[in-house]
Amino acid sequence: MAHIPEEAVKFLEEGRLAYVATCSPDGVPHCVPKGSMGQLDEDPLVLADLYEGTTKANLTANPNIAVAIVNPPAYRGYLFKGVATLIEPGPEFDAIAAKVQRGQLNFNRAKHAVKIKVTDVAEMTQ
Repeated sequence: MAHIPEEAVKFLEEGRLAYVATCSPDGVPHCVPKGSMGQLDEDPLVLADLYEGTTKANLTANPNIAVAIVNPPAYRGYLFKGVATLIEPGPEFDAIAAKVQRGQLNFNRAKHAVKIKVTDVAEMTQ
């Protein structure tokens, strides 16, 4: 598991829009914006997924995921790559929601959580 640098954690906490990329079993890429993203523990990331569509279907078949969080005016951002685990509503979901719910990371409407074991972190700068 890759260590997430403190500066990247602060960037996550600013509540920026995250672009989440997955891939279907037949190789078709899928990239969508997600607004509810944060850090769960020391390294795992978590996002609250409000829908049960393509992202969930892709992660069920192929758990590899990439997440880009950017600040366009500053030409800065971070790219996180890793392996996702879907967490359905229940005790583990409730524990995650209680631990990370704040501001923009709102689990009230989430259909499930996506926990990401980060394997690579890259800073994106101009």
